[in-house]
Order: sequence, then structure tokens, then C-alpha cells
Amino acid sequence: MLAILASGQPVLGNNPGSDDKTKGLIKGSLNDIISGEAVEFASVALSNMEGKVVAGLITDEEGKFQFKGLVFGTYSLEISSVGYLKKSLSKISISEENPVNDLGRIMVGRDNKTLEEVEIVGEKRAIEYQIDKKVVNVDQQITGKSGTAVDILMNVPSVTVDIEGNVSLRGSSGFMVLIDGRPTILESTEALQQIPANSIENIEIITNPSAKYVPDGTAGIINIVTKKDKAQGFNGVVNGNIGIDRKYGGDILVNLNRKKWNYFLGADFNQRYFPGYTEGERITIDNDTFYTRYRGDNSSDRFFWNIRGGAAFNPTSKDNLSIEFNYGFREQSRKSALDYQEGIFSNDTINSYRSINEHHFDMDFYSVNLNYTHTFKKKHTLWAQFSTRNRDIREYSVNFLVNPDGYITSGQRNTEDGPANVLQTDLQYSHPIGLKGKFETGYQSRIGKSTDDTKLFAYDTAQQDYVYVEEYSNYTEYDRDIHALYALFGDEKGRWGYQLGLRGEYTYRTINSSVSSDDFKIDRLDYFPSAHLSLGLNNDQQLMASYSRRIERPRSWWLEPFVTIVDAFNVRQGNPNLNPEYIDSFELNYRKGFGRNFFSAELYYRITNNKVERIQEVFSENVIMTRPENVGTDYFFGTELAASLSLTKFWKADLSGNIFHYSIEGTLQDEPFFRESLSWNTRMNNNFTIKKNTRIQISTRYVSEIANAQGTTAGFWGIDAAVGQDFWKKRMTATLQLGNIFETERRETRSEGLDFRNYDLSYRFGPITILTVTYRFNNYEQRRNGRGTSRGGISNDDF
Repeated sequence: MLAILASGQPVLGNNPGSDDKTKGLIKGSLNDIISGEAVEFASVALSNMEGKVVAGLITDEEGKFQFKGLVFGTYSLEISSVGYLKKSLSKISISEENPVNDLGRIMVGRDNKTLEEVEIVGEKRAIEYQIDKKVVNVDQQITGKSGTAVDILMNVPSVTVDIEGNVSLRGSSGFMVLIDGRPTILESTEALQQIPANSIENIEIITNPSAKYVPDGTAGIINIVTKKDKAQGFNGVVNGNIGIDRKYGGDILVNLNRKKWNYFLGADFNQRYFPGYTEGERITIDNDTFYTRYRGDNSSDRFFWNIRGGAAFNPTSKDNLSIEFNYGFREQSRKSALDYQEGIFSNDTINSYRSINEHHFDMDFYSVNLNYTHTFKKKHTLWAQFSTRNRDIREYSVNFLVNPDGYITSGQRNTEDGPANVLQTDLQYSHPIGLKGKFETGYQSRIGKSTDDTKLFAYDTAQQDYVYVEEYSNYTEYDRDIHALYALFGDEKGRWGYQLGLRGEYTYRTINSSVSSDDFKIDRLDYFPSAHLSLGLNNDQQLMASYSRRIERPRSWWLEPFVTIVDAFNVRQGNPNLNPEYIDSFELNYRKGFGRNFFSAELYYRITNNKVERIQEVFSENVIMTRPENVGTDYFFGTELAASLSLTKFWKADLSGNIFHYSIEGTLQDEPFFRESLSWNTRMNNNFTIKKNTRIQISTRYVSEIANAQGTTAGFWGIDAAVGQDFWKKRMTATLQLGNIFETERRETRSEGLDFRNYDLSYRFGPITILTVTYRFNNYEQRRNGRGTSRGGISNDDF
């Protein structure tokens, strides 16, 4: 009986040979004859001269296959894949003189009749658990279809999202976001909030990447792979959505592919309004004990639009030149009207007033990327990329207090403006060594510059207007250059695979501020090693151990050497002497397949040195100052279990659970401290295929309490649901989504210090209801091999 497994490795139903002559190897790759794309998951059967099948496999994500340990002789291949014409190859010989027969690229033609007439019941899994990463197939996540990348990540293992859309990866907000393998000018959460879910093909979550990649980010990398259809001709897809409470949006993506030229153009816009509620209490000690209590409604309003496009040219089969651009606008405002009561515990006097707050933020941004790849005769490659990224931020916040008689008693208005630009250059060389080995080396430079102009205006009751305050107005220039060299070598020996890497980075940074004569320079050399060891076991099992060293650099506004008035009750101050966090990350991953079911187990341990926490302390009566400090070292030790199950013909489920022990120790306000917590979270995504064209998805999640240096964030749970219906042979799809159905998603925090105690509770009103309609024209389809990116991204053969 023939056994077939993924990964391009054969399982032999009849051993081709076990004597000294079993030295032969036959390998190759399958590619679409029109687009040139790799054909993954194709069946390849190897037969001897008697016509007896001796081995079989399915191609990997790059369309590659190889049969090892073969008796010298002559063989034939039978190739088949859904949507493609069958193909046969005969007289494939291997001998002692020529033990390796590399068939190269085997081009297979499309079976248009099969594509049109055969109903393909099997679908991609919502989440695929690969040995080195998790791949989220976005089209299977219909509960987040109308939203952004953040809405998709809500129901993904390793990731948690709070009610403001702030993303954490394994308990850390420090991670690197890549878009098609390239960094973005935006902050990580901002970038994820900007990308519409309908424009994403899949999301890759890599918690222990190699030294090849930018080492920024405590917890690893989230790579967004955008849609680009490579079918020949003109095609596209259009989406529109509308919901309750000023929620609407739309996007379009069109593709034109003509032989050596490929073009794509996309545009999207999105409006999201979220009403909610907040309440809290603050106690401060400053000669006396003061209290402040507040409650009232709040809202968050987000709007963005984006245009992206590109062209690729293949002048020869070994050269590829491409250019891509992205231009967009993002706007967000947060408003609240809170009723306050404040007083002193030592007497009965109570002051009542209303605080009106508005924070507005808008930004233009763009990026341009130019790529060139050349493949040499012996399949070693040279890849080069140049990119420029720019953003220009305009930000203001207004806060004023109104007494019971309706008069403004105090207020302030802050403005903060400034552009930022990054120029990045990448050079990479890759050289195969032996049958499976590969050496890679490269250079990368990131040259960044930003400015920040902060102004404060205080409300003058006599003039009934805002007056400029020079004392709290500042201008800052921030320059940072990073140059890196890296090298990696990997190989496979039998069932074992390994990869070793080392990256060196030189950083030069200066901060110049109008309030200080110091330059606050950094002139530093860092090293980032990585090591990965894998073992292929029998019965579709894989095991991998890995280590990487990473860095979390301080955000630019954390370094501002001045006090900024946030509102009547809060101020913030940067710390230009802040040190970066250095992270040592260890993982042990196990993956097992059971037919249509999969199980994944991960054990991880992460140490963060120079841990940065946003520390609070009393600034003045009823006013809290927040500033970042290096407080010590924290430790994450946990395990993550996940399973993808086909329970019945119509019911598939993805389950995951993450339990970890967190501890942090160090010095805070000249006093040693230690805090710890045992935290956990769990998710279950249920997918029901009611009829051929009807799907229902129900997603549940729970996130437990977690500690930090000065307090805790409480746990919460949530349930989302969606119904999808296809029409007109799947050319149109309508999806109705219900989010936060029971209004249980909330943020509840407690913190305390030597002279203060804080409590805050915020939540959004639910349920969130949105209808999305998708229309595909000219047979638009996603790439068959869409789980990886090209050079410079997250390559499928990298750990």
C-alpha cells in the first residue's frame, strides 16, 4: 500500500532497496505552465520498470519533491493535482556514475474543465500549524472578514487583542510587523489596524525567527502576506461592508498578467465607530490623601484609506524585477465626557465637574519598494531591494473642565507634529551546498530620521481662549542608522536538519532637543545568534528546538527628554537614557498529523533583560506622571497546545490553549520588587458547512489576568459569530458578522505605588453587527501557493 505525506518527503510502501546500492536520488519541482507559480500538494508517484509503484509523496509549498535511497535503475513518474492535467515522465535513470537525477522545473498545464465543473469540497484550514510558524488563512476567518488584520488575530493562537485593538504576541506588545516580508513605517499595532482583512491572503506568526531577519521585537514576527492573483488575463475582486453605528467600508483589487509582465492595483477605505463606557478611581498621597472618581461614555472613531499597486517583469527565466508602492491616510479620534468627583478623605468637601476630552490623530504615509532577483546556473541567487518609507503625523488633544454652572474652569490643548523617513537597502546571496545544504549571507542598512514638534496651549479664563505655554513646548530631532551583516548555514542529514546563524548590527543614534544641550548618543555593536535543530519522525511527526537573541528598541517618544501635559490628570515624560531590551528566546515545538487532523505542542522560555515598564508616580495633587524605566528582568515560561480537528463532514474546529508563568524582578523607585502570575488563555473556532454554499463560524476566547511591575490587567472573554452564503457559483458571497455578542470584552486594570492607587474599567458596547458582500470577476482566485513570500520575506525553506 502506498503511503503519502506532505513536506516533499516520500514514505515508502515498498522499500526501493536496502543494500549498498541504495544511493540514488530523483528530485524536481512542479510549476504552473502559465504563471510559473509552484504547484503545491500535487501527488507524485514513482514506479519501477515493471510498473510497480515503489514510493509516493506530495509536493511541498515550493512545488518541490525528492525521492532518496533509490536502487540504481530506470523509473517513471505519474503527476496529478486537482485543477491540473495529469503528466507522465518515463526513462528516468540513476546509476553509480550519475546517482542524482535532477529533473528541474516540470511544467504542468491547467485542466480548465476540472476547474469549472468539479466541486472541490476540501478547503484550506483556518489555521495551519507548521513546525516553525503558524499560518492563518484569512479567507477562512469569516468572523473578522469586514475588519482589519487585528480582527483576524483576535481568534489566533499566541495572540491577544484588547478592546482598543492593541495586539500582544505571547504576552508582549513588542513584536515586528512585516508586510510581504518588508518592515513598515507604522508602529506594529497601527500597521495591523490599517490593513483590511479582505486584502490579506494569510498571516504568518513566527515566534523564533533566524538571524536572517530584523531582530527587533521581543516576541517575534507577524508577517502579513497580501493578495496578488497571478492567473493570466484580467481579473479582480470587490468587497463592500456596512454595519450599525457608522461602520462601512470597501476595497477592490484588480490584476492584469501578460506573459512576462504582471500588474496589480488595489484600493480600500474603512470607517469604524465604537461607542463605549469607562469608570475608575484614583487615590494619591501628597501631604494629604486625595481621591478622584469618574464615569461616563467614550467613543473611538477610525477612518483610513489606502492605495497600493505594483508591476513585475521577467525579462528572462532567471531574472525578476518588480516595483511596488503604497500610499494611504489614517485618522483616529477618541472622545469622552466624564463626570468627576474629587475630594480629600480628611474632610467632606466634594468637587463635582465634567471633563470633556478629545484626542485626534491623522497621518499620511507612503512606501516604495524596488526588487531585483537573479538566479545563476547552479541555482545560487542574488537578491537586492531598495525601499523608502515615510509618514507625516499630525496630532492634537483637547481637555477642559466644566463646572456645574456650565463654565470652563481650566483646560489645555496639545499639538504634536512631525515627519519620519526610513531608507532601507538589502543585499542577499544564497548558495546551495550539496543536496540539501544552503549558505546565505547578506547586508542590510536602515537609515531613519524623524522630528517631533510639541506645543502646549493652556485655557485662559479671562481671555476665554487657549494661550501658548513655552515651558511645555519642545522640538526634538531623532536620527538612527543601523547597519547589519548576517550569515546562515543549514543542512539535512537523514532525518535531522539544522541551521546556524549570526547577525551583527551597528547602531548610531542621536537625539537633539530644544530643552537640552545633550545629544544623547548611542554608538553600539550588537550580536544576534540563532540556532535551529529539527528531527523528522515517523508517522507525520516533526520536532524542532530553536534559540534566538532579539532586541526591543525604545520607541522614539519614550526617549523625549521633557514633560508633556496629556490632560488635567496625567502627564508623561520620556527617558533618553533608556536602554534597549535584550531577549533570549528558547522553543521546543512538536507537530503530529492524524489524517485530516493535526496536533501541535510548543514549550517556550523567554528572558528579557533591561525590561522596560511605564512607571507611574504622583506628579502633583491628583496628577499622575508616566515615564518608561528599565526596571529589571522578566521571565516567561509556558506551553501552547493547539489542535485542528475535522469532527464530522460538516464540522471543523480549531482549539488552542496557552498557559504560562510570568515573573518580573528588579528595582522600582529605589526599592527591590518581585511580582509573578500564572496566566492562561484559550480559543475555539468552530466552522460548520451547513450546505454546499453556506458556512457558519462561531469563535470563543478567554484571556486570564496577567501581572506587570505595578499591578494587574484583569481577564475577559468574548464570543463572535458569522454566517457566509455563496451565490452565482461562488462569484458573490454575503457574510453577516456579530462581534462581542454579550458585551463581555473589556479592559480592567489596577496599579499602585508608594503614593498612589489606580483602578480603571473600560468596555465597548455590543454586539457589533456588519454585513459584507464580495464579488469576484473574471475567475479571480488566490494563489495556490500563498503561504510564503518571495525573497526578503519569510521563505518557506527557512526555519
